[in-house]
Amino acid sequence: MTHTTSTPSFALFGQMVARAWRVFNNRRQFAELQDWSDEQLKDVGLSRSDVRRAMAQPFYRDPTSSLLSASPALNRRLSLQAANAPRARADLTLVETEKATGNGQLAA
Repeated sequence: MTHTTSTPSFALFGQMVARAWRVFNNRRQFAELQDWSDEQLKDVGLSRSDVRRAMAQPFYRDPTSSLLSASPALNRRLSLQAANAPRARADLTLVETEKATGNGQLAA
């Protein structure tokens, strides 16, 4: 008996159906933003043109994926980093306290 390492076609079909369902739900929910006022959109960091541009994409594309590439303001605000990315450490300044002068203790 031979064993193939390729993904079964029913699994690929299931992934395709799941993606289509996710795109449909995202598009339906995103369309509700068209009814929001300009002030409400501004509160969440979007503009009316961002919503129009995202909804103008073909029906099979997820409108939420175009927001990060289209809006420079969102890119600046959402500067995404990997969870394990190195972070800058805070600089500590050691200060000698009044009580510590006699016994050599330091406070940060």
